[in-house]
Amino acid sequence: MRLLEKLRSANRGGDVHLVGGPRTIGTVHALGALDTLELVVLPMLFGGGTQLTPMLGADTGLTFRRERALPGGSVEIVYSCEGSRGDLPGRPAGQR
Repeated sequence: MRLLEKLRSANRGGDVHLVGGPRTIGTVHALGALDTLELVVLPMLFGGGTQLTPMLGADTGLTFRRERALPGGSVEIVYSCEGSRGDLPGRPAGQR
């Protein structure tokens, strides 16, 4: 929580963009601070499917926003996250 507050303060209240994996996504979601989830899907021709993170369930409220093809066959997929709406210290209630 303190790291998120420091990032927001350093960015003067603007958006905070984090790059990470399942643990980062789950932690930010648990803090109620996950407004948008942007995934880049890389095609792999081996292995099986894996759940992105157990902390994101059906109640997360993902709403598809857009997709974009990237060079090399990758795809960017963007969702809004309506199920992550906690109020955090330093922010007025209901504001991200």
